Amino acid sequence: MKDKSKQKKEQTLSEAFEELEGITAEFEKGEVNLEEGVPKFKRGLELAKKLKDRLGEIENKINEIKVEFKDLEEPITAHEVESAPEPEHKEDDSEQIPF
Repeated sequence: MKDKSKQKKEQTLSEAFEELEGITAEFEKGEVNLEEGVPKFKRGLELAKKLKDRLGEIENKINEIKVEFKDLEEPITAHEVESAPEPEHKEDDSEQIPF
């Protein structure tokens, strides 16, 4: 017998979150009887673990990207702007196009 979770397409993060919200809402409203409550509770915990793991992966990826581009995070100071060289202006007879 094949695992049901493998038969279904992989859930997106938002789909998993929506499913978990639905299960949570059912429990909060008291709409779940005891027989169906245990499997729903288990499914809710599975979803919570999946979401936590996936969010951890995303956080790690974001941190890797931040390290890769850390030099862009530093703000430019007024001193750096003031000390930047002026652009060279060439005087020629060509027509200049306004921006």
